[in-house]
Amino acid sequence: MNYIVLDLEWNQAQHVSETKDIQFEIIEIGAVKLDENLSEIDKFSSVIKPTVYKKMNSIVTEITGITEEILSGEKIFPEVIEEFIKWCGEDYILCTFGSQDLYELQMNMIYHNCEIPWSYPLKYIDVQRIFGIESKDYEHRSLEMVSLYYGIEQDNNYHRGLGDAIYTAEIMKRLDSNHFEEYISLDYVNLPEVERKAKEFNLGTHLEYISNELVSKDEVASLASMRITKCPVCMKKCRKKIKWFSDTTKYVCVAICDEHGYMEGTINIKKRYNGNYFGVRKVFMINDEQYEKVIARKNLLREKRRNKRIKGRQENSI
Repeated sequence: MNYIVLDLEWNQAQHVSETKDIQFEIIEIGAVKLDENLSEIDKFSSVIKPTVYKKMNSIVTEITGITEEILSGEKIFPEVIEEFIKWCGEDYILCTFGSQDLYELQMNMIYHNCEIPWSYPLKYIDVQRIFGIESKDYEHRSLEMVSLYYGIEQDNNYHRGLGDAIYTAEIMKRLDSNHFEEYISLDYVNLPEVERKAKEFNLGTHLEYISNELVSKDEVASLASMRITKCPVCMKKCRKKIKWFSDTTKYVCVAICDEHGYMEGTINIKKRYNGNYFGVRKVFMINDEQYEKVIARKNLLREKRRNKRIKGRQENSI
């Protein structure tokens, strides 16, 4: 199996009010192909003539150095993505620094009616995430900062597709390759077609379950499969210590495994590009201190809601 280390650059509207059906339009694809031993096999680099945001955003030009003149005579996205997919070959896994590139790549493919060759579950290697796990630094450090951290020679331009792909590949060579599979990441564009095809995955740091898409948030929240909590170690279903409650932007619970202790469950309901919704449930092992923080958070929310109800009754009685 080969590693396809991918980086994208994209353009966008000059002003938010000018945003069209796609927010970010890809204007460059850069990639490095590595073999199973992380030795370089080949490189891919192509700039892309925009068809949506034909005028370059001044900030994008300032950051990347890419101008309208550079792109004017180049191929359009459907042509380049076809060449890229062919270049990737048959047996490979995509690798990116962070999760956004893979998402935006597929959003552009959907917009241009290009066939997406990856189906659920699309697993990929998030190099930024694995660096954070190994270094115990969870601040989402920039590509440049991580490159400097490892003392990588600064021979390539940052904020250019191929240059950033090369730096990402060099970082991969300095990580523990055993972690590539242990701490795999899941893509959220590819979803299970129906609930029975949804699976739970052990991503090393937590269990993760992605639902099929539904037309409303309430439908997602009511799925029985979304509220299951299993121990990330033994995979046994666990009893609830704190039942699911709404924590403003997500649902939270705490369950307990008799053998492995407390775990926190979270459910985030996300909106799809087509207006539908899906849910992401995660289950993490937590310690006693973290458990007490969840209790404190639940009590604080309960008190706020109680005070809000009291205030409402008082205002209605005036």
